[in-house]
Amino acid sequence: MMLKLQVSGKAILSSVRCKRQMSTSSSFVFGPYKIDPREVFYATPLSYAMVNLRPLLPGHVLVCPRRLVPRFTDLTADETSDLWLTAQKVGSRIETFHNASSLTLAIQDGPQAGQSVPHVHIHVLPRKGGDFEKNDEIYDAIDEKEKELKQKLDLDKDRVDRSIEEMANEASQYRSLFDC
Repeated sequence: MMLKLQVSGKAILSSVRCKRQMSTSSSFVFGPYKIDPREVFYATPLSYAMVNLRPLLPGHVLVCPRRLVPRFTDLTADETSDLWLTAQKVGSRIETFHNASSLTLAIQDGPQAGQSVPHVHIHVLPRKGGDFEKNDEIYDAIDEKEKELKQKLDLDKDRVDRSIEEMANEASQYRSLFDC
């Protein structure tokens, strides 16, 4: 009986801690942009996950360090570990939610690598058979999306900016996938 209480207590403490991390963080930034907290669906003390303004596929989300860090090599060891552990947790839940069979995890580190927002971020994309004609076309699509954002051009009419309401609704659905 005591063991059940301890396990239950741990679960409650974990849930309370995570809710506190989400609610006490008054703001999130992504490079020079302020992120509406309604777009964020998971957070740790060092990382957060948010829905994507222009997703390539359903479930395409971003995982970022809370600290504004332009390049991957500038992350601390703790930030690096937390970022990847967060991507793993988020990816697992998003993959299941979207009935996908695989994940693509991608980082573009620096302008010549296609990074348009100077803030480290991992693209997490749930994948299904046939979502791209050639599997590696996903990387070209990510590059194109990054270029579009940088140039603020709408070259891809099928991927328009989503409203805050649409993104908040998606984030709310994803938030329910976590213990917090």
